[in-house]
Amino acid sequence: MFVFTIDGPEAQPMQQASLSQLGVLEEKHLEQWIVTHPGVLGDDIKIIATQYNSWSSDFGDLTKERLDVLGLDSSGQTVVVELKRGSDSRIHLQAITYASLVAGFTKETLAEAHADYLNKLNPTGEPISADQAMRMLTDHVVDEWDEVVLTIPKIILLAEDFTAQTYTTVEWLTNLTDSLVIEMHTVNVFVTADSPSQRCAVFRRLYPVVDPSLRILTPDSAAKANAVAEIIAEKKVQSRAARSAHILFDHSAIAEGSTLQLRVRGSISLDLAEQIEQWIVTDPARGEAVWVRNRQSPLRWRADQEYDRVWTPTALAKHIIEQATGIARDAVPGGDVWYLGEHNLLELARRAYAAGAPAD
Repeated sequence: MFVFTIDGPEAQPMQQASLSQLGVLEEKHLEQWIVTHPGVLGDDIKIIATQYNSWSSDFGDLTKERLDVLGLDSSGQTVVVELKRGSDSRIHLQAITYASLVAGFTKETLAEAHADYLNKLNPTGEPISADQAMRMLTDHVVDEWDEVVLTIPKIILLAEDFTAQTYTTVEWLTNLTDSLVIEMHTVNVFVTADSPSQRCAVFRRLYPVVDPSLRILTPDSAAKANAVAEIIAEKKVQSRAARSAHILFDHSAIAEGSTLQLRVRGSISLDLAEQIEQWIVTDPARGEAVWVRNRQSPLRWRADQEYDRVWTPTALAKHIIEQATGIARDAVPGGDVWYLGEHNLLELARRAYAAGAPAD
């Protein structure tokens, strides 16, 4: 990995320094970087708590166990994050222990943990109740939050480097079952030779290289996954569509009032696609939606008798499919099936994001 400072045509290499050499501490510094910028862990992760140790157990030794960071992604899956300065051959063992404890959490447990965390951050402010924290968490999750998703936390290991022991164990566990996701992320700090005070931190996902959140969506592998893992994967699809809608809204990439077309071929089975297309032919409004200025639910269905109702791309696609076929579909890639002209929402979102700052 090479990191440079640049000034026009000039590029100066930066030198890697260890976190310990620079006085970076796990809880005081590294943890705070994560809390301030949770996006380094992945898309749409909300921090629930840090240094969590309120485990329910008759054994006092559990109170010594502190989970570095507990997060929640927009699918409703919990995220267990273990941080290490340097390298620790036991990092995966600690994370697995925490994940097994978190797997027993309920929504109420998470809400209580989040309320306690927020109140500790702002001890002099208006106290946050568990009910308020629950609403915050529920708002973060795309569509309905199925509590069964909580039984399989995602594990993220974050360190400067990893030992062969950790690599071997993580690869074996992830190959053993499709339902378990363990990611290995690195954090490295670089300094300039002539100005040591100029520093930068580089975060990257080291393993797996391919985004694991979508790995069980293929027909072959989905057949192997258990029911909970399939639900998580379905939520990932919905979350992906939601992120596309957020980007398009933030960048004003689609004009309000624009008409979008539903095209499901290639996203669902051919026989269902033909059935839906025949149903739409009798009333073209059934396959059309109007873009509205709503970050969460930007679509209004033209055929909806309650025309004021707004929908997420995934929710409306699922509703239309059920209306046309009588079959309720759980996993529908909303960002893939709604088109403006020749491009779907996912393609438009990628273009808007690459173009840079939001439009005025």
